[in-house]
Amino acid sequence: MKRILILSALLTATSTSAQSASAQSWTSIQKEAQGQTVNFYMWGGSDDINKYVDTVVAPAAKKLGVTLRRVPVSDTVQAVNKVLGEKQAGKNRGGSVDMIWINGENFKTASQARLLLTGWSESLPNAKYVNWKSPAVRNDFGFPVNGAESPWGSSQWQYVYDSSRVKEADLPRSFKELATWTGAHPGRFTFPAPPNFSGNRFLRQAMFELAGGQSQFVGAYRPELWARTAPKLWTYLRAIQPNLWRGGQTFPADVPNLYSLFANGEIDFAFVQNIAGIAAEVKSGVLPTTARVFIFDAGTVTDTHYVAIPYNSAHSAGAKVVANLMLTPELQLAKLSGNLWGDGLGIDPARVGPEFQKQVKATLKVGPYTLDPALLSSKAFSDVDAQYDKNVQDGFKKEILK
Repeated sequence: MKRILILSALLTATSTSAQSASAQSWTSIQKEAQGQTVNFYMWGGSDDINKYVDTVVAPAAKKLGVTLRRVPVSDTVQAVNKVLGEKQAGKNRGGSVDMIWINGENFKTASQARLLLTGWSESLPNAKYVNWKSPAVRNDFGFPVNGAESPWGSSQWQYVYDSSRVKEADLPRSFKELATWTGAHPGRFTFPAPPNFSGNRFLRQAMFELAGGQSQFVGAYRPELWARTAPKLWTYLRAIQPNLWRGGQTFPADVPNLYSLFANGEIDFAFVQNIAGIAAEVKSGVLPTTARVFIFDAGTVTDTHYVAIPYNSAHSAGAKVVANLMLTPELQLAKLSGNLWGDGLGIDPARVGPEFQKQVKATLKVGPYTLDPALLSSKAFSDVDAQYDKNVQDGFKKEILK
């Protein structure tokens, strides 16, 4: 798809009045946004994601009179802490952070500290494409969104293996089988250490299986469930630790580091959360052409990720324009493509129309690098209360890294 066609369509779509907000109010926001520079704080560890923001979102925003400045952070908590520091210093206006890529524990922390603007996301013109009735959208890790986040995309956990070294028939399909596999192939598996987001998610999924399934974790945090489950998780990790890469004495910092080890042939497995799998990573040369994707039999976590606006943003109007732009069907489709990012949609194709639904199907090229969306959907379950995430982080440091 030619970018010029995408951008011209965007200008039309983003100028349409929303059914949920008056044309005048959105017009006022657009006027206020003119000439603003939006400081977008986001995890910067993926070249493919950075390229999507820089070459698709930023030029489209420029056409609307807004400059998007991507501010990379190694962990979203850095952006949250920056806003918190400004609030503690009494800087309630003119903040340095205008928009944050956020979800999970960081969103819950920011919400509880009243660091985010609320009640704006459902009034965006393109919010009409979002299925706000879906619990996976209205709740972020079980915590109510409350109009403080606008969906940007969705993801589902998948495993990556090198078909030149591991046969499909020998793949572990559960955490129990993974423990057996690492015992037979010492040093060939590892994962990012918490507090890295992917490391946390990997361990939470292990926790689900060891406890007998994810369903019992749905809902509010249950201290007694954690107390019953945590020892099983630490016992499991201690058992496999000696068989991990470098004897489990050190761990990769993040997924890009994990990909480097994989590409260099030091390990045989990695992770990806893009709905389009590893198509973009293989195309860019980050992963070898022999890489493949698969999932465990019990399924994997799927979730929605969002953008939020700090309560003291100096350019909140510009941030709203960008957030609305991110929901444009054309930009969502470009994001889904394995040519760029491969991230899942933040909008409901049925709410856009039949033609868009056909485009979505055509964009997801199922093959060695991309699993069938129907398979992913049938094997998907939600993540859980962010308190479990925090407990896993703290517990890993105390029980494993000690």
